[in-house]
Amino acid sequence: MKDDRFDRLANELLRLIEIPSPSGNEGPILEYLENRLRFLKVPTKIQPILGKTGNLVLNPGSKTLLDLHVDTVPGVMEGVRCSAHLEGDLVYGRGAADVKGSIASLIIALEDYVDEVGNNHDFPASIVFTVDEEQGGSGAYEAVKLCPEEVVVFEPTELDICTMEAGAIGARLNFFGQTAHGSDFEAGQNAISKAVDFLSKLKKLPFLEGEHPYIGEAGFNVQSLSGGSPNELIIPSRCEMYIDVRLLPDVDHKEAERQLRYLFDREGIEYEMDDISPPFNLGEDVPIADKLMGVASNDLGLNLQFGAFKSWSDAEPYVTAGIPAVVFGPGKLSVAHTPFEHISLKEMDLASQILTAFLTNLLTFSEHELDYLEAR
Repeated sequence: MKDDRFDRLANELLRLIEIPSPSGNEGPILEYLENRLRFLKVPTKIQPILGKTGNLVLNPGSKTLLDLHVDTVPGVMEGVRCSAHLEGDLVYGRGAADVKGSIASLIIALEDYVDEVGNNHDFPASIVFTVDEEQGGSGAYEAVKLCPEEVVVFEPTELDICTMEAGAIGARLNFFGQTAHGSDFEAGQNAISKAVDFLSKLKKLPFLEGEHPYIGEAGFNVQSLSGGSPNELIIPSRCEMYIDVRLLPDVDHKEAERQLRYLFDREGIEYEMDDISPPFNLGEDVPIADKLMGVASNDLGLNLQFGAFKSWSDAEPYVTAGIPAVVFGPGKLSVAHTPFEHISLKEMDLASQILTAFLTNLLTFSEHELDYLEAR
């Protein structure tokens, strides 16, 4: 039985991976999903997004929403292709963890749900397949207009239920020096050296001194650094750096932005901030999280844990709009976007079973709620 489930999950995921869906080219996979899920017999619609492929929405209007983004980063990163293949329990390929593994888990869960309860009931949730998550997040901002009351956003959390999420501030920095012959250090000012020295000052900002029990230390990633030339014996007069600064869940993003701007101005750095995403912390008293934990424990004997998601996700626009959203799904975030991106079939199977139980319990709850309202 397990081998059959693993085969279903692996085949479904490999089919999804074989449909390239980098941000901006989500049309083919959305068409596949619309056709693949016709067995649900629920209404569908496309949410148009200006200049983008629209979101695909199944069964709009339910108070519970499942959000899964279909776009991926490019299949080739840093010149290395992420190839699709099966290796033991692991499925490799672009999007395997982020988040086509979640999509495959949901598809199998939906098949099992229909086998178990049939199509004679109103489906208890809405599903939105969003676009543009890896770029500007326009899909999630549009999906907020569906006005759900609670949301599960799928990302690789290793099945932790994340009610907290880190924020981010991205900044492009330009450092300027004075060129001179490459052997005459005193005559010039090396812009690359300035950029490297700046990092020690950045580390000392107050909002970067904290630590979070689920995420660890605050920090930043030097995402790119360019300047100078190996073929020219001169002291570089210009250096460009892009930094991605992570904000712990309880950090005030406006205060973090103020501290960064002050430091940039004080150091005379030319800069542009192009990505400011607030963090959030809903605590551990979140009804949608309780529902997931409850069915995992009561129906499957699984003890799921709370966690915090280290990256931006579709959850942030919902939370900012006042809609509680948790982040959940199979897979490891650490391997997403890498040439060796992969996911465990065992973890996908557990996610699929949790989702079938979750939907079945949602249906039961909805019917009890309807009986109560009619009795009143």
